[in-house]
Amino acid sequence: MVFGPSGPDSWAAASPEDRARGEISRDVCVLPTDEGTFYFIRGELRVPVTDAVIGDFAWSVWASLSERNMQLAAKRWDDPNRVNLDPMFGWLNNRLAPFDPPTMNLAVNVHTRPPGVVPLIELDPSSDHPLALEQQEGITLHRVAELNRLLLAE
Repeated sequence: MVFGPSGPDSWAAASPEDRARGEISRDVCVLPTDEGTFYFIRGELRVPVTDAVIGDFAWSVWASLSERNMQLAAKRWDDPNRVNLDPMFGWLNNRLAPFDPPTMNLAVNVHTRPPGVVPLIELDPSSDHPLALEQQEGITLHRVAELNRLLLAE
């Protein structure tokens, strides 16, 4: 099971006029505003589960990209060699409910994967944010159950 919002928080907070000029799909979002145009890409933020063989806990999240990096991602969207692209810097653009302090604007690296697979979102390893620590150190099955309970109650 993957938890996460269907779009970047900036899209949800944008005025109806800005959203009308913008575009959002399942995997990409372009949001023109009076302050400039913002670009977002959807990816998976995976957290290893340390005491079970259930695989990773995954968040579906949105990260901002520079215009240059978004153009590069779009140009290589269907290219199997896109997995060889260097990670692209961005900012997490979602507030994930169970975390305090908020997760909005945490620094991330966006790692492209094969066509048809959303990028992998890696939080800055030097961050001491609880989510970054969970991504680096892993979580227990008990924590997975706690997150499921909190998220399904929303």
